[in-house]
Amino acid sequence: MELIMDKVLVVGGTGFCGFWMRQTAPPDLRISYIGKSDYELRHWKWMTWDYIVHLANISPYEVLEYAQPFGIRVLYASSGIVYHDENDTEYRQNKLDWEKECLDSGVDVVVCRLFAFHGERLSADHAIVAFENARIFGDGNTIRTYMSGEDMARRMWAVLLHGERGECYDIGGITPITMLELAKKIIKDNNSKSEIVVENGKDPMPCYVPVDAEKTERLLDK
Repeated sequence: MELIMDKVLVVGGTGFCGFWMRQTAPPDLRISYIGKSDYELRHWKWMTWDYIVHLANISPYEVLEYAQPFGIRVLYASSGIVYHDENDTEYRQNKLDWEKECLDSGVDVVVCRLFAFHGERLSADHAIVAFENARIFGDGNTIRTYMSGEDMARRMWAVLLHGERGECYDIGGITPITMLELAKKIIKDNNSKSEIVVENGKDPMPCYVPVDAEKTERLLDK
């Protein structure tokens, strides 16, 4: 007898988050990962899904519209930047608007607020990648916490499968480190002779850490 498995669609599944969700996926799920071109072709609307993970940096409107009549659970990937009105960029405003869109939709939605990570497939515009070249953007005193892509993805699966409807969950590391300390650690670990270059002055987000990581950690035991 064929085993019936829940089906998951991961929108924007070809980037860093999608890569690590693929590496850590529960074995009892059938998962499809699609990028921008497949999403825009809308073939995914011809199929049935039990869960949809929205990782793409676009409005989740179409996903929510599709999910509502079928009772599909949606995980929306937001960002920890929503806590920081001092860095009121277009990116932050989009995340705020799209979180509200999700939570007001009437759909079974859970939200992940993602912070800072490290690991394979991380794009070059992230600070920890720049540090490999001993460059610090800011004054060196900015505080971050880091989590591996693998640990991030395991928590995202836990939120999708066990999170409470309408709740937001912070995902990120819990050990704070300044950018200067991090750059020194990377240089030491790599036995590099590079000199650290600090440029661009004050960081607009001097402290970027999860507000309530423990709420997410509790889901890992379920």
